Amino acid sequence: MIYKPLLTLVFLILSIGISQAQYTVTGNVSDERTGETLIGASLLIKGTTSGTITDLDGNFTLPIPNSNGVELVISSIGYNSITLKVSPSQTTLNITLKQDATNLDEVVVTGLASSVKRSNLANAVSTVSARDLTGTTTIQTADGALYGKVAGATIRSNGGAPGGGMSIQLRGISSLTGASQPLIIVDGVYINNSFQSTGRAAVSGAGGSNQDDGSNRLADLNPADIENIEVLKGPSAAAIYGTRANAGVIIITTKRGVEGRTTVSLSQDVGFANPLNLLGVDNWSEEKINFFFPEQTRAQELERFRAAQASNTFIDYEDYFYNNQATLLNTRINISGGDDKTKFFVSGNMTSEDGTIKRTGFDRYSIRANIDHKIAPWIKLGVSSNYINSSTDRGFTGNQNNSGASIGYSIAYTPNYYDLRRNADGTYPTNPYFSENPVAVTDFGENNSSVNRFIQAFTLDIDILKTDKHFLKAQIAGGLDFLNNATEVYLPEFLQFQSSQANPGDIFVGRQESLNTNFQAALVYNWNVGRVNMNSQAGMVRLDFQNHSLFNRGRGLVPGQKNLKQAAVQEINSEFESEVQEAGIFLQQEMNFEDKIIGTLGIRWDKSSLNGNPNEFFAFPRASMAVNIANFDFWNSSAITLLKPRIAYGETAGPVPFGSTYTPLGGTNIGGLLGSTVATSIGNTAIIPETASELEFGVDVGLFNNRFSLEATYYIKNTQNNIQNLNLAPSTGVNTTPSNEAELSNKGVELGLSGTILEKSNIRWFSRVLFWKNTIEMTRLGIPTYLSGGFGSGLGTFLYAEGYSPTTIVGTPADPSVPGGFTVWGDAQPDFNLSFSNSISLYKGIELSFLIDWRKGGSNINLTSFLNDGGGTTNGWFDDDNGDGIPNGRQREPEPYNNAGRWIQDASFVKVREIGLYYTIPRETITQWFGGTVQGIKVGSSANNAFMFTKYPGYDPETSTFGAQAVQNNVDIAPYPTSRRIFFHLTLDF
Repeated sequence: MIYKPLLTLVFLILSIGISQAQYTVTGNVSDERTGETLIGASLLIKGTTSGTITDLDGNFTLPIPNSNGVELVISSIGYNSITLKVSPSQTTLNITLKQDATNLDEVVVTGLASSVKRSNLANAVSTVSARDLTGTTTIQTADGALYGKVAGATIRSNGGAPGGGMSIQLRGISSLTGASQPLIIVDGVYINNSFQSTGRAAVSGAGGSNQDDGSNRLADLNPADIENIEVLKGPSAAAIYGTRANAGVIIITTKRGVEGRTTVSLSQDVGFANPLNLLGVDNWSEEKINFFFPEQTRAQELERFRAAQASNTFIDYEDYFYNNQATLLNTRINISGGDDKTKFFVSGNMTSEDGTIKRTGFDRYSIRANIDHKIAPWIKLGVSSNYINSSTDRGFTGNQNNSGASIGYSIAYTPNYYDLRRNADGTYPTNPYFSENPVAVTDFGENNSSVNRFIQAFTLDIDILKTDKHFLKAQIAGGLDFLNNATEVYLPEFLQFQSSQANPGDIFVGRQESLNTNFQAALVYNWNVGRVNMNSQAGMVRLDFQNHSLFNRGRGLVPGQKNLKQAAVQEINSEFESEVQEAGIFLQQEMNFEDKIIGTLGIRWDKSSLNGNPNEFFAFPRASMAVNIANFDFWNSSAITLLKPRIAYGETAGPVPFGSTYTPLGGTNIGGLLGSTVATSIGNTAIIPETASELEFGVDVGLFNNRFSLEATYYIKNTQNNIQNLNLAPSTGVNTTPSNEAELSNKGVELGLSGTILEKSNIRWFSRVLFWKNTIEMTRLGIPTYLSGGFGSGLGTFLYAEGYSPTTIVGTPADPSVPGGFTVWGDAQPDFNLSFSNSISLYKGIELSFLIDWRKGGSNINLTSFLNDGGGTTNGWFDDDNGDGIPNGRQREPEPYNNAGRWIQDASFVKVREIGLYYTIPRETITQWFGGTVQGIKVGSSANNAFMFTKYPGYDPETSTFGAQAVQNNVDIAPYPTSRRIFFHLTLDF
């Protein structure tokens, strides 16, 4: 049978052909400067989807299915990519990569299912890597780590209390009353970052929950788990996220496992904290007492003063309450590894930080598991699970009314010669100068928030069609964020203020739960039209948000009890429940002509149950183009290696506040009969989302083989349909209704210059300068001019008028030439921001880095000064700078004296945000000490908020009682002082 030998011959010929048609390339990849091998470096055959990565020793083996020469693209995170030709005659490669000083090769997420190299990006997207985020010092919360690292971001804190509490505004104000904080997405999950009430303001009498000094919930996330943060600052970049992207989008990606040997990293930070800035208190004298106190009380005050002189018991209350050294502990363990089929990253974190005020602190425990698994060669599943438990004791600071439940209020009116400390018999002296003894409040008052949270994300990638030239894949992603926050505020019955009440003893208990779920499905098709690479995307998004809160209050507590049932007066303070459903459809087309011309067109349609018409879809288009001029053949400049002008346009929206379409009913009880009353504000079924459009121009320049880079951006962001209350005619029987009236314009400039100033075998110095400024104008108000925010025109308030910024601060005396009728004293918007960061590597193991942040301009309404002046305790109160016989504490500039301008103060500052000095022990030394057990040891010391230089006479110019507000967030009232944090670090890698 002749066919068997014939088939055998054909098989042998084909086998020879196949063996001749392929060969194998082997080699090693290392750092050009240090010579250290690079783990996980990627090698890809250009124009195909075939490649490999380096192992733990930096080695690789890659079969080449072609007898001809091909090009390999070699890349690694943090390094410049290179392209090398290989052929059957050149199969061994020793490759060195140069560190990417300008991050032009990093991949940036640009949409719901797409990414692009930064060198091809058509928007100004800020990226903060893990190294930039936590590589210099230990940061308490992830949002606090963004200070000075994102051009266009204005960040404020609600106070210096442990557990954070930040307000982030990107490119100015996006809403007058609604969504002013960015949308936060963690591993694809739309997380809850709301400012959650604690009830402190209700117990202290401060007023609304926006004065609670609470923390927003990004504080739950462990910053050390984060791989990078991308910030889409305006609609031109964030349009694909639609209805919730008006204030920008912050995309957080956590760390994941890499193929190779299982590695274990254990880190321990030990530190301490002290107040960054104390104001000092004024000393008293008999002369000052005779001037300050009315005649009928002077004799008693002089007696108290002389007794303190005799016993030397003068007490600096600011030092007593605020200047307590706090212990800081942070323990982390990471385990990662895997093979070509399954990769994993597991981490655990324990944070325990005391506050600089006694009995305050922040404890956080978290565990994370990120797993990536190839179900089949064409199906990949990624799962991220994160459980967090945190407990925060924030104490009693900030605003209050008469209750005395704020340290700053009480000590502002208490002279240093009167001793409020605990008596030997355990009782506390009565404070004759204010309604409460703050020592007793600090010792026994409770203000606690306990959080349990679970964040779960998944992604499923299915390769439907894949060849060397094109691919079609389906991507399904989603997740959930479940948050339970239990709060308790307690003031026992024996406190001074409580004991004077009809029902002494106050307990305020809250429970808040939220469940966010999101689901996304997309098809991505990558193909070519001639020399143009096309990437097409289409998909849908479904979002569901559920919130429920219940606050109960009990007064007249049985002594020693905190149970609501043990209260004489029990009440349901508030209950709130909401369910929101949103859905969207998106299309996006990306075009790339040989990395020379890159364009994007996209659109998203959204509908929401919050809108007046819940079934109406709103469209949000986007378009962008970038031209890499230096990639064209005619470009021959050796000095300018990147020149990329770019332009982008996009539209987004901010959600309608829940309940705007309905008229609420309030409960009432008349003669024991329950009923409902119609509110004085009625719903508006014609309400639509607040919308924004942005046109962005920019240019990116790379110099000297991209050793230096310049990024310059100018944007015009217009916000329309801002929701405000429209006053109605009294004859209607109601007062107001929400309406889409106002329009805002934000215009700004963002500049970034970075590069490697010096690079030798034993030193590398990288530096970055960021500059940004924003101007705001109310181009249309739609309702009559009005004043809002703060505490009235006598102390400073905000002007809402056409032609003015809503951040304009006005107050007495009257000025008829200004809309609203009062004098313009300042503007909360800074003139500009500038940050300067440096990273210096010395020899092969020493790293020094620091970040300096400068904010020029911007005014605060400093009511801490108002309190201290009123109580006679301001440092230098009895000085007389102008020599007119009236002390400074009774008369301050500007003239005419004692107008609102006295409290509206310049909040400029320079802060040394971060300093870190680390030493990595050489691998050879570690091997001598431990053999192969320990792979790396790193030790160091660092500081957060190391120094502050400012003329602002407050604790911190960045602190605001109303920090979570969209506009009125520059009011300073007796806050928790910001801390200077010093750490010592040890990291062991196994």
